[in-house]
Amino acid sequence: MKKYILIAAAVLMTATACKSNTTRISGQVPEGVDSVVAEVAGETYTFEVSDGKFEGSVPVYVYDISNLKAGGMIQTFVADGSRLSVDFTADEDDQAVSSDKESVQEAYNDIIEWYIEFMEEYDAKARAGEMTAELDEELTKEYVEDLKEFAKENSGNVIGAQSVILLNGQVEDSELEEIIAGLKPELVAANKDVQGIKEGIEKRRGTQAGNMFTDFEVVQPDGTIAKLSDYVGKGKYILVDFWASWCGPCKREIPNIKAAYEKYKGDNFDVLSVAVWDKPEDTVKSAAEHGVVWNQIVNAQRIPTDIYGIEGIPHLILFGPDGTIVKRGEGLRGAGLEETLSKLL
Repeated sequence: MKKYILIAAAVLMTATACKSNTTRISGQVPEGVDSVVAEVAGETYTFEVSDGKFEGSVPVYVYDISNLKAGGMIQTFVADGSRLSVDFTADEDDQAVSSDKESVQEAYNDIIEWYIEFMEEYDAKARAGEMTAELDEELTKEYVEDLKEFAKENSGNVIGAQSVILLNGQVEDSELEEIIAGLKPELVAANKDVQGIKEGIEKRRGTQAGNMFTDFEVVQPDGTIAKLSDYVGKGKYILVDFWASWCGPCKREIPNIKAAYEKYKGDNFDVLSVAVWDKPEDTVKSAAEHGVVWNQIVNAQRIPTDIYGIEGIPHLILFGPDGTIVKRGEGLRGAGLEETLSKLL
């Protein structure tokens, strides 16, 4: 796996020295496709097809992934100033996009290969029953360290941005913020995903433990308005579970929440489930199936997740009796929930 770090470093120097203002793209498509459309930095460019082949140019843009569409097929590429060859007829296991020299595109290809190899190795060990806690920690550490190096050595192109995206949730916000600070300002400014991660960090900083809750309100299916403040800040500890019916880990967490509810519910403790990114009818059905009998807010969509910087679910937040955030995140899942509540209640 370490070989890709060296490739990425070499590519960074090549990309920096590149003087071309355009990226030349040529390739072949299956029979029946009469045009190919490139999407680069929000602009579209159409190339005509003749005898199953196409050719054209797009501007250099290395801050994000670009798309090339042929019929119902899509290939991603990096418009890095090199000459790119794209084969829409390639087998699924073959690399469909290649460059004529060492480039950001070639490094991107190699890192995709690294990612696939890593995930296949990880999944194989898990399926074989070989994944111990120690091995999981070792592999995850290797994965994280490689991504940090990719970000460092590709601070001015999309590989750095993609590395930050994959590191999001794998390292503490403070460390991720330092990694983002190491990226070139023009990359950070241009890449919407990195911008979103920065905003999420800022929102989580404002809603971390010790801060007072931030209220929100959601229109319920029956037309009534439900607010977080209807439940939080009323003199009880309130555990809020942000979840969705389609989320497997969310549903697997419900038994832990149910056990806490049954053990501690009363004058000092209650639970609130807030359904996000979900269809209200699916939420109601799944909640009934999984025995959610405590308070619920449905159809919240992105309202609370944008406020609290939540990027993955399930996400649990424990609010104190006065509405202060006591704890949030992974430490409240599984056995961590009972450990936390037993100390408080």
